[in-house]
Amino acid sequence: MSTKKAISGKGKAKLWCTVRVSSDTRKAAEAILKIANEKPNGRKIKLHEVIQAGLELIQSRHIQELQEKSLTHEDRKEILRQKYIATRGPISKDEFTGFMMTAEFATFLTEQNFAVSA
Repeated sequence: MSTKKAISGKGKAKLWCTVRVSSDTRKAAEAILKIANEKPNGRKIKLHEVIQAGLELIQSRHIQELQEKSLTHEDRKEILRQKYIATRGPISKDEFTGFMMTAEFATFLTEQNFAVSA
C-alpha cells in the first residue's frame, strides 16, 4: 500500500493510500458511487466516502465469517486435531490422519459438532 500526503487549502495534511482491489470490486464500488451521485443538489460524493460508509457497517460476525473463509483444509484438520488432544490426549499429525479414516472419527466429529452448538 503506497501512501501520499496532500496539503488541503486550509493547510491540513491528508494522508491518501493506494489500495489494490479486484476489478469486480472496483466496478461494484463505482456503480454504488454513480447511484449515490444521482441527486439534484449537493456536492459530489467521493468514492472514499462510499467505502468508509461500508466499512462502518462491518460487524464482528462479518470478520468471523472472513476468518472462517480463510481457513484451508489443513487448518481445519489441525483445529480438529487440537480438539482431539484436548479431549482424548496427545496424537501426532500422521496418527490423526490415520484416525480420520476410521469409523471412530465419525463419532468424534459428532461429539465436536454437539460441543460447538451447545
